[in-house]
Amino acid sequence: MKPERVVRDLNELLAPDALIAADCGYNTGLTAQYIRIRDQQRFAVSGTLASMGGGLPYAIAAALACPGRQVVAIVGDGGLSMSVAELATCVRYRLPVKVVVLNNGSLAQIKWEQMLFLGNPEYGCELQPVDFSVVAHGFGVRAFRVEDPQDCRRALNDALAHDGPALVDAVVDTNEPMLPPKRRETYVKNLEAALSKGTPRSSDIQRALGEEPAVTSLRE
Repeated sequence: MKPERVVRDLNELLAPDALIAADCGYNTGLTAQYIRIRDQQRFAVSGTLASMGGGLPYAIAAALACPGRQVVAIVGDGGLSMSVAELATCVRYRLPVKVVVLNNGSLAQIKWEQMLFLGNPEYGCELQPVDFSVVAHGFGVRAFRVEDPQDCRRALNDALAHDGPALVDAVVDTNEPMLPPKRRETYVKNLEAALSKGTPRSSDIQRALGEEPAVTSLRE
């Protein structure tokens, strides 16, 4: 499943007054591109501090400050691993925080920065696979795991409708490129160099570069 699909579907389901918090990483860029802030919605992110692990704590703060409003944290598997114990906080204080995990098994922003900014193959970014739906269930959080894009919208809708804390563990393609809205020539050349130097699964990355990220090919 493409990560863009998850955030795009979430955008269409958010309440008009939703409070959205993003973590730091690949998920930040996807949130910025696919969540269309409107009405009374508000958005929180660490910005240039680039502090991983903040998405869930930001959402907890929002839920405490604004009871009754929908609160959603969009996080990566790397960032959530750094603050996963805060799921217990959500349960203990009955905070209806919804957590959407883009689970690609890697420190994806670092991975793509190595290739796009430096022209080097990926190194040291692969993470131990974690089933966050199982972890969340252990904390007492209502949990969903999604691997099929056709199940994505339903799982998100069910999580948002739950009256307590909920988590959606969305398993997404680790080879989906992290591309800025405007592609600089330098980035393109660096990526080509990185792929030619032996980047793992380079053929899968090349395939993904030629596909539509989220808008048409993944819509039923």
